[in-house]
Amino acid sequence: MVVVVAIFHENGILTVHEFERELIEFDVSNETLRQKNQKLRFEIDALKSDPSSIEILAREKLNMVRPGETVYQIVPLENNLFLPTDK
Repeated sequence: MVVVVAIFHENGILTVHEFERELIEFDVSNETLRQKNQKLRFEIDALKSDPSSIEILAREKLNMVRPGETVYQIVPLENNLFLPTDK
């Protein structure tokens, strides 16, 4: 009976094991978020201090170009099939 209580009681081994598993999951999640936050801080610092970072972001996210530049866009064929060639 004591063994059953030790295992299945609200403070038993199974509950403690579940809490430990959740704690590990939270630690992993927190570390992932910490790394993402650090990356965002670096990006913010670069945008505040480096004009070329702003230009890169504008080109990538907003498809902006400088006056006089020509943009070439490669459009993949549907289903990545090649057009037949005459031989």
